[in-house]
Amino acid sequence: MRSRMLCVIVVALAVVTLSADEGMWRIGQLPVDTIANRYGVKLTPRDLERLQNAAVRISSGGTGTFASPNGLILTNHHVALDCIRTSTLAEQEKGGGENLIERGFTARMMSEELPCRRFRVQIERSSRDVTTELNLDVKSGMSMAQIQQVRQARRGEIERACTQEKGASFTCSVVDFNSGAFSQLIVYEDFNDIRLVYAPEKQLGYFGGDEMNFRFPRYVSDISILRAYVGRDGSHGEFNAANVPYRPAHYLRVTLGGVKEGDVTFVAGNPGNTNRYRISESAVYNTSRGMPRLIQEFQTELALLRTYASEKPENQVLLQERIFGLANTLKYTQDVLAALESSDVVKQQRERERQFMEFLRTRRPDLVKEYETLFADHKKLYATTVEANADLDAALDWLEKASVVSYATTLYEFAQERAKPSDRDRDPQFQERFWNDVRQALTVDEPLVSGLEEDVLAIGFERALKLPADRQVPAVQSLVRRAGTSDPRALARAVTGASTVAKTDVRKMLVDAAAATFTASTDPAIVFARDLLPTIQERRARTRVLNETLFQHRAKFAQGLVLWKGNTLYPDANFTLRVTYGKVAGYNSGGKAVPFTTKFADMFALAQARGNRGDFALPAALVNWRTRIGDTAFNQRYANLPVDFVSTNDITGGNSGSATLNSRLEIVGLIFDGNEQAMASDWAYSEGAGRALSTNIRFALTIAREVQGAGWIVDELLAGK
Repeated sequence: MRSRMLCVIVVALAVVTLSADEGMWRIGQLPVDTIANRYGVKLTPRDLERLQNAAVRISSGGTGTFASPNGLILTNHHVALDCIRTSTLAEQEKGGGENLIERGFTARMMSEELPCRRFRVQIERSSRDVTTELNLDVKSGMSMAQIQQVRQARRGEIERACTQEKGASFTCSVVDFNSGAFSQLIVYEDFNDIRLVYAPEKQLGYFGGDEMNFRFPRYVSDISILRAYVGRDGSHGEFNAANVPYRPAHYLRVTLGGVKEGDVTFVAGNPGNTNRYRISESAVYNTSRGMPRLIQEFQTELALLRTYASEKPENQVLLQERIFGLANTLKYTQDVLAALESSDVVKQQRERERQFMEFLRTRRPDLVKEYETLFADHKKLYATTVEANADLDAALDWLEKASVVSYATTLYEFAQERAKPSDRDRDPQFQERFWNDVRQALTVDEPLVSGLEEDVLAIGFERALKLPADRQVPAVQSLVRRAGTSDPRALARAVTGASTVAKTDVRKMLVDAAAATFTASTDPAIVFARDLLPTIQERRARTRVLNETLFQHRAKFAQGLVLWKGNTLYPDANFTLRVTYGKVAGYNSGGKAVPFTTKFADMFALAQARGNRGDFALPAALVNWRTRIGDTAFNQRYANLPVDFVSTNDITGGNSGSATLNSRLEIVGLIFDGNEQAMASDWAYSEGAGRALSTNIRFALTIAREVQGAGWIVDELLAGK
């Protein structure tokens, strides 16, 4: 890929003076002169091209990096967890009984690498600005609903034209930056045959469990190694035994040279979401109502999942990825809420708005009334739309959490949408270029946990029945009349008890059925889905208008801040490729110095202090290895081996699995977390004690080679060194 394919944009979006290492930069924005002056590293166009094309976006919500000429991808254990889970299910279907999540996996040769199911990685190949094109049909005097509709239609046209030009191996997506202050068409190259090469035991990737999430010191080998495959003709289809390893034009090499305090570090990845340019009312709502409500919902769902996972080993495998993701999200949300409250982000944002308005009164009095109205309208929007629909949306969320209901409503709507004459008439998520993805999602060949389905639905019905009379869900009321009861548990059984939608074979028969098939069906889940779908569609339309209104408000605020500050800065994170720079650095916490790295011997000491039980139990393979080599050899060669380290890089969720790079753009670590002091950084970057946490690649590969027998894989990563 030539340098001309790099994403080159420069957008004025500043709101404050940057802290030293702040910034999640698009490639073309990266302040190479600042980096050269601060750290003595001059990044060349060739370097930027490598960063652009070696990092991959992973469908599970994280990042990976091509790290060998034969398509090896380094990422986190928890980013690859769903691949490990589906590989376990596939092996169990073939008669193997081992849980690869718990015991880990090492392919002994390339032919033993396991296919990941429904797992995709993407390389961002190019981008171009489409802001003007996207807003071409927006006219003065349009309602917000009309604006949303014409922008949505134009977005679909841009994406369809791009898909037709690029072909089936690519995804084209129009992405809004800073709530639509500008928009880009991003082209991703898709890889759909991804295989599991190596993963350590869960206890190595998750040592310390939930208690240690977002904490440091840490002792984890949070790594998995995948490989991308393509057809011999270069095609990018699903798994095929005849496919061959992909040979990337750009990959980043691993080094075992390690890091020391003060070393410059780079991170190329796909941070998920930040809110640094939000209007203060967003922080007010999230701290007072939004996040507390989410925490309660997460706790309820997590308790259910853990109960059912503990009942049977097969349930544990089925639910492990959901449990891990939800537990991580819960802990993250709790820590963010605490950090926002302790750092008083609301006060900071209100002060920013006060200073902004003072600027307008002094320099642009013609805009004062316009922005006073904007802030008032934004506050009203949260009260009249976001908060007013919170209970209804929560009830619908629980109803749709039940896979039987979700499958039934999606099958029915998919049939309706396919029958429409063209994509211009279809809902965006059901346009033809997404049909294969929809079919794949609807025909997942994994069993459902029936008791869990019933419990989830019962919660949904309980929430729905408690809504005020003017907010009742018609489908629920119809079900009450048919079933002759308003007991939530009985209603759940009425939907799931005699339904066959939970069966994969049934869904495979229905996935391309005509709408008339569903209209005539007496399956109780499909009958309920027919009644529920209009409410789901109404909610979707309402949410889209709400989001468009929020986008318009936030974009206007961003434009006003440009008038005020006039700097050129990075846009908020949105799961697109970003590069950050920083340095390896310890920090102070509660008056105590926290070293930049942890040591292997201290991992054993911590396990012993915790009784080597539960989340602090060391895996048997590691304990056996240390016993085998003896204390003398361990103390001489391994005791001081660095395990994890911290740096000042600006990261957030989605960066998990990103490679941490040294000044030569060699891989020295893998990002897996931020510390608790960084939890407010989605709203305001914290340089003082906020840190990015990385697994030291030397530690991870030492374990892989010496404990897990993955020497041939490590050799491939180190080839040419």
